[in-house]
Amino acid sequence: MNEVITAAALLHLTRKMNPVVAERVSSGMPELSAKISFFDRANSQVMTSMMTLTMLNGQSPMRLLRQVLAEVSSRRMALAEAQLNHVRTLREISALEASPSDPVTDAELVLKRTSLESLETGINGAMKEIACLIDAYEHIKAKHNIGEDWTEIDFEDSEKLFHIRRAFELLYRNILQTGTPHESTMEYLQQFGVHVQVAAAEVIGYISYVQGEMMKHNYPSGSHLENFLDDMARKYKHCADEACERMFGTKDIVNPQYVTRVAR
Repeated sequence: MNEVITAAALLHLTRKMNPVVAERVSSGMPELSAKISFFDRANSQVMTSMMTLTMLNGQSPMRLLRQVLAEVSSRRMALAEAQLNHVRTLREISALEASPSDPVTDAELVLKRTSLESLETGINGAMKEIACLIDAYEHIKAKHNIGEDWTEIDFEDSEKLFHIRRAFELLYRNILQTGTPHESTMEYLQQFGVHVQVAAAEVIGYISYVQGEMMKHNYPSGSHLENFLDDMARKYKHCADEACERMFGTKDIVNPQYVTRVAR
């Protein structure tokens, strides 16, 4: 399907075409065209897994699964649109091929074939991204022992842990940046029932511990911080339950009757 760009064809386009430039494009374009398919999607597999899925989600398993589903939903719609355009372009190419040859028709045919190639590259890229997301979905489930029958209720049950963890994560960043909690972070902590002074003491203590380790030439990885945030979420989850009880009279505010039920 590749349209071969020859120096002769390029020179035919205009009398002002530099022949050296035409030859350079003609000789160099085939390899570049072949390599374009390497970058037929917006993100690499590493970026999709390590950045797109974790943005604003941290390392919460249920949040990661939700983000996978959101990304797949977006790409599924884009893929459906690309497939429709692909079929339309094939039909237009067939009509042009059946038409009498003239300079305009020939040029339109080149354009449509090039467009078709771009569409096919994009479709392939979307398929690769979806495959990567499916892999991530399976890896997350396996790592965290989440069965195929997980439901919206499982997601809701994980939310208190996630938000407390996220509030501590923001608090840690605030104190590293400015030495004090930001107002929005304090609000976040209080919304989930965590005492701001207690949370600040926990984070300051952790920062002091890590600083001491570094003074001894021990340098923790990011997993050390993630484990601390996990510990804080588990330790203070009861605060969220107490906040629910205080405001709504029950710690279980999720109504199972309102969740989406998946037919099996």
